[in-house]
Amino acid sequence: MNNDALATANRIISVASELFQDKGFHPVSMKDIACRANVSEMTVFRHFSSKKKVLEAVIKEMSYIPPLMEVFEDKISWNLEIDLLLISETYQKIMIDNQLAFLITLREEKTIPEVSDFIRQGPPQFKAFLKKYFCVMQDEKKIMESDIEAVTLTFMAINFGYFFFKVRGYELVNIPDKQYLETAIQLFAKGIKV
Repeated sequence: MNNDALATANRIISVASELFQDKGFHPVSMKDIACRANVSEMTVFRHFSSKKKVLEAVIKEMSYIPPLMEVFEDKISWNLEIDLLLISETYQKIMIDNQLAFLITLREEKTIPEVSDFIRQGPPQFKAFLKKYFCVMQDEKKIMESDIEAVTLTFMAINFGYFFFKVRGYELVNIPDKQYLETAIQLFAKGIKV
């Protein structure tokens, strides 16, 4: 795909994301997407053969696995607080950058099974990365012997819960991200350190 075609496809994905978030998947037509993207309906079909393909592209944009994989493969220092802060900051940035896609998936999970299938791939991969990390930290005696499954799920909940409160507008979050993450990680690390 050349640069112009890629830019057009990205614009279509971006406006479709906004439309799906505002109206839901079913009420939005390919014509609506084309109009908002300032392209012809044929152009939208040329890039994406169906509205479902547009939605799949929107959702694939939110995959947080490649950036997190990079953290786990290249940036881990084996210092618990530093690593957990890096993982959390990366996760929060990815989720906030892709909050529209996340909210769309919540809205359409029951009506479009493919959405649900795609979304279910991310958390198990993130969990696997974390479990491996915590197992190594336990083997190295940097954290105490404990139930790694529970430790991993607790850390995931700390991150997902914070993100969810921010995007759902419950007005519960009134501190900066850095303050929350540093405090949460300090308390979490204190509970599992040797």
